[in-house]
Amino acid sequence: MADALNIPEDRDGLTVDWLRRALSVGAGSSVPPIRDVTYEEIGAGVGMVGRIVRCQLTYGGGEGFAPTGVIAKLPSSDDNTRRTARQLRLYEREWDFYRVLALVAPVRSPSLMYGDFDPGTHNFVLILEDLGHMRTADQVDGASEPQAMAAIRAAGRLHGQFWDRVGQPPVAAVHSPPAPEHHAMTQSVYQRSLPKAFDLFGDQFSAPMRKLAESYGSCLAEHAAAMTNRAQTLIHGDFRLDNMFFDDGDDPGVALVDWQANGVGSGLYDIAYFMSSSVTTEVRRAIERDALEMYREVVNSNRPGSLTPDGCWRSYRQAMLACFRVPIIAGGQLDLTNERSQRLAGVFLQRTLTAMDDLDAGEFLTSEA
Repeated sequence: MADALNIPEDRDGLTVDWLRRALSVGAGSSVPPIRDVTYEEIGAGVGMVGRIVRCQLTYGGGEGFAPTGVIAKLPSSDDNTRRTARQLRLYEREWDFYRVLALVAPVRSPSLMYGDFDPGTHNFVLILEDLGHMRTADQVDGASEPQAMAAIRAAGRLHGQFWDRVGQPPVAAVHSPPAPEHHAMTQSVYQRSLPKAFDLFGDQFSAPMRKLAESYGSCLAEHAAAMTNRAQTLIHGDFRLDNMFFDDGDDPGVALVDWQANGVGSGLYDIAYFMSSSVTTEVRRAIERDALEMYREVVNSNRPGSLTPDGCWRSYRQAMLACFRVPIIAGGQLDLTNERSQRLAGVFLQRTLTAMDDLDAGEFLTSEA
């Protein structure tokens, strides 16, 4: 979808002229002259790995494709965060999702109006549909029960469509199953992150949980390899409340954003990650069994017999141990200078530690069967 347009370094590069040319390339037709653009940084404390800018556009007349608002995604301005994003291929993964997988994924995501990615520098830009007309919920407060069930249902549709089919197009066109060296690299990043994460959030770790976090760092690659022995599918990878938009109503529809961590993995990781990060402990405990059964039924409606009740529950508990990765790596590697980022990371970690304790996830350090 790219031509000779440059990739903006920051918000200042999203000029009237650049936006008009980008939208024209994306639409394949002329866009009316843009008279003015107003900018709003909306990613603070939410998009911790990049910058998110809402652009409100005013036109000077004429006809053609003329969205009044778009969302621009750009790399982080923090050098350490950018290095981590490059190492984990986060910007490249999101580019691949929107240019290939969004066309067939059975979940709603913003329309891509223009995008570009530089494989040499990992600079990127995405111009996306603005979903500001939909409702959001604050991850710190946690999802309501209807929102949580809607999210789990959406994950079931996504996972069910690609369940045990990741070796076929379109997933195989952009993703391979995680290689042992990828697990080893993630383990290395986790271990480097752990001391700083303990410095930031050490008061949240009981002595047994601190020991579990350290022990997981020694066997992360082994645990990840064991999870790849389960059925694989396309996962969102950062399936949490801040990355969701909801329709109004008692049974809300959901749209998913921020696909930087999408890839091949265990579908139950998305579920464990959401349940441990995005609902309060009280709501998780109340809906956990029903949510897992609903998820199992949705997956099986696409791939009959894929999940048994016992197998689904065990894989969920196994995946819960992997939920150490994001809060630990975020605490140790990403820019958490924003007050909300710090608060979110702390709440995220507290819920995750409680869920691991409730589910005895530590069992899977020594028993992967």
